[in-house]
This record gives sequence, structure tokens and C-alpha cells, in this order.
Amino acid sequence: MSLWVEEGRVELGVTGARPSARTLDAKALMSDELVIVVPAEHPWAERKTVSLADVRAERSFVRERGSGSREALERALAAPGSTSARAGSWRDGSTQAIKQAVRAGVGVSIISRRAVEDECRARQLAALPIRDLKVDRAFWLVTHRERTRSPLALAFVAFVESHPLVVAS
Repeated sequence: MSLWVEEGRVELGVTGARPSARTLDAKALMSDELVIVVPAEHPWAERKTVSLADVRAERSFVRERGSGSREALERALAAPGSTSARAGSWRDGSTQAIKQAVRAGVGVSIISRRAVEDECRARQLAALPIRDLKVDRAFWLVTHRERTRSPLALAFVAFVESHPLVVAS
């Protein structure tokens, strides 16, 4: 999404990783965390937490390279004291593909809590914190510094910035 803003294909975007391009402005919109997601009938679904070692013993799915959640996970695993990311079977996928695979019982995933809120409410999936790996991140509103925004884009940005439910991290 940041690339589209940078290229002028869209006026603004929301992304899970802060863009590094100097031509872009980014404002934190809301906080998020990565959690382990399992099918609702999985034995872990009733637990309060799981360990990274538990996750490693399962077939696991992770977002594709370049996604904000993948970048946040890789940063957390590279931090001092973190355990290696080598897990059972890490495979790339989109959020929707991963959610479908987890629901079907093919594996588990470390994914955005916000991405699975509806499925957790519907008791299709269960989301649990990983006790030895805390991965916090933010969603970012991205705009181009040198481009003029339309009245609609300006109104959207003003709404988002003033909305009381939006919590920046």
C-alpha cells in the first residue's frame, strides 16, 4: 500500500508497517499485537497462553514477505533473548488464506489479533498470546508529503485523527 501512495496510484493508505520512504508521512492509527491463532476446536483454544516452543511443534503459517505482520514478527524473533523462528512448516500466505487454512485445521498461525476479531467472536478461531514472544505493532495512515490531497482525502484524514475510538500506539 505504501508503494501505491508513493507512486501516486492512491492518495492515502493504511498499512501494518511504517514506511521507510522519505517522501511519505505516516501517523500511527491504532495498536495491534500478533497472537497465535488456532481452530476453535483445537486443544489450545481453552488455554490462556502458549509458548513459542508449542508453536514450533505445530505446522505453522506466516504472512508473505513484505507484510507488516511478517516484518514485526521477524524483528521480534531477531531481538536479543528471542528464540529462533525455525518452526514446523512455515509457509507464506495472505491473511485470508491463512485464516481459511487455520479454520480447516491445516495448521496454526501467528497473525494480527485485529485480523481475526470477527472469526473469534463467531467462535471459528481462537487467538492466544505467546507467553515468551510479545509482538506489538501499529497500523499506519500513510500519505505523500509532496502531493495535494482531495477534499475527500482531507476529510477522511481529519475524521481519523479526531475519532475517539482510534488509539495510536
